[in-house]
Amino acid sequence: MFELADFSVSFGAATALRHANLEIRKGDRLGIVGESGSGKTMLALCLMGMAPDAAKISGRLRIDGQDMTHATENLWQQMRARRVAMIFQEPMTALNPLRRIGDTVMEPLIVHEGLSHAQARTRVLALLEEVGIPDPPARMRMFPHELSGGQRQRVLIALALACNPALLIADEPTTALDANVALRITDLLVRLARERGMALVFITHDLAAVARTTQDIVVMYGGDMVERGPTAQVLANPAHPYTIGLLAARPDPAAPPRDANGKRRRLPTLPGTVPPLSALPQGCRFSGRCAAELDYCASTRAPDRPIDTHRSAACHLFSEGTT
Repeated sequence: MFELADFSVSFGAATALRHANLEIRKGDRLGIVGESGSGKTMLALCLMGMAPDAAKISGRLRIDGQDMTHATENLWQQMRARRVAMIFQEPMTALNPLRRIGDTVMEPLIVHEGLSHAQARTRVLALLEEVGIPDPPARMRMFPHELSGGQRQRVLIALALACNPALLIADEPTTALDANVALRITDLLVRLARERGMALVFITHDLAAVARTTQDIVVMYGGDMVERGPTAQVLANPAHPYTIGLLAARPDPAAPPRDANGKRRRLPTLPGTVPPLSALPQGCRFSGRCAAELDYCASTRAPDRPIDTHRSAACHLFSEGTT
């Protein structure tokens, strides 16, 4: 349904997304992971036709076979809500504080579906019940500040689902939520995707959440897609040096807090820091921080190479003849 081919986004000398290739089919559940600044949210905004005005876009973006790379805003308005919808970050601030919940969720139904106020209200009551909001008639009359963080996130999910999109993008949907609420939200997204036959793109820093929620995963760094494959396989046996370092930094609840010498145990860390977009290496974006770096990594970009039948990584270590 959705295809990115050799898709890039730049702002002058800064490249936010570089030669991205991605296909999303009906019912897919795809996780996008990586550090802040890796290009995850920019990818999501492009799938929504919401890239900043200053962005220079190249490559191709297609939805249902239709080229949307440089589509007009009017054409994108026909796609949003109906074909693709997004749950934005920060449930505490994403809702308009001056509008009642019912008015907010009814708006896309009136604008995009042409429903009357009464018809939209009936649909919203069903949506709020579907996403687990207790006492929907009472909640419709409330303002966002009267709801808990978890309830606000469920309202955002209902808003995104209002026009039954083919693809739902969830951008850090568990931000600012406690662990129990976050778990219920991720389980809700999976259930809704299955019941509706909807594709789901789940963007997160939370590796445990992406393991629970998705079938496939794309790991991003510095605007590049550096590794992709089935989620369980990538998390169990990472191949790209960045993915290996990312997974090694996860805390292990079963590990004792101190080592054999009584010193507090520290998590492994990646050396250095993520450079700004304008100062990224021309070759592999991870060069300068990679323990397995080769002489030509900083100057030569590695293409996406197959590791096995279902997995690939953009790394010179997987070049023919390299061990």
